[in-house]
Amino acid sequence: MTELLMIKAGENYFRFTDKSYLQCELSRGSVFPLDGAEEVKELCTTLHEDGISDARLVKLTIVEEPYQEKASAGS
Repeated sequence: MTELLMIKAGENYFRFTDKSYLQCELSRGSVFPLDGAEEVKELCTTLHEDGISDARLVKLTIVEEPYQEKASAGS
């Protein structure tokens, strides 16, 4: 199991570069390790200061398991 942090506002996530950010889909958002929580909190504070009041930290939990095809309805 892997746990990562992201910042989300509404239905959008955020991608961060050195000096900027943009809203995006989950698959394009920046992810951070749990031990980077202080950095992520600072980024969230920056978003609040920029008027994105609903920005919040979210934790993603990723579980790896073998892929199995679902049986089709006609089988």
